[in-house]
Amino acid sequence: MEQQKDLSERKQDPGRFPWPLVFIALAGLGLSAVFILFSFSDQLSNTDEAVTSAGNLTGSITVSGDTSAFTTDPLPDPRTGSVTGDGRAAVGQPAPDFTLPTLEGDAVSLSDYRGRPVLMNFWATWCAPCRLEMPELVRAYNTHQAEGFVVLAVDLTDQDSIDDVRAFVEEFDMTFPVLLDETGAVYNELYRLLGLPMSVFVDREGRIERIYIGLMTADQIDTFVSEILE
Repeated sequence: MEQQKDLSERKQDPGRFPWPLVFIALAGLGLSAVFILFSFSDQLSNTDEAVTSAGNLTGSITVSGDTSAFTTDPLPDPRTGSVTGDGRAAVGQPAPDFTLPTLEGDAVSLSDYRGRPVLMNFWATWCAPCRLEMPELVRAYNTHQAEGFVVLAVDLTDQDSIDDVRAFVEEFDMTFPVLLDETGAVYNELYRLLGLPMSVFVDREGRIERIYIGLMTADQIDTFVSEILE
């Protein structure tokens, strides 16, 4: 009887409850919560930095699917040599001729504009740098049209939608010829496209004066156009 009474008293004795263990467990949970909070904040900061970088369009873009990877970074020296080394389009050489349909259904050849300075701009509606650049191309065309300057906007139609192209042209009021490369033969075989946008400046004699890959500034466009207006 005395032994059972002693055990009963021990069970009822609050002083024997393991409070130190409880405090240690709570402290551990608190430290874990603080660690998780700081880790989550760091992840949010890294995400913000990535969004800022993408918004500034400083990196490269990649086309998903079976297409090639396109860069938006300019070439180190866009005026010297060819774009690919083994491509057919090269600075100082005659620009390869081609014929493509327009949005209106007509056929346009590069040789139709011999004697006029020509800017061939390869672009697509899904190309964000192309969207940023196009208003400046429209401005340059409107400014120098009276001097014979022409822009041939070659769309990568095999990777694009005609409806999207029409909407893009209307949005930016593109009154110069918009050509549809429906098979990719011109941009892929003749000019060996490596990036978007890509601009090929052709002088009045039909020679390539400059090849530029990447988003051009307004000042660059004015400078490059002045070279072929001479």
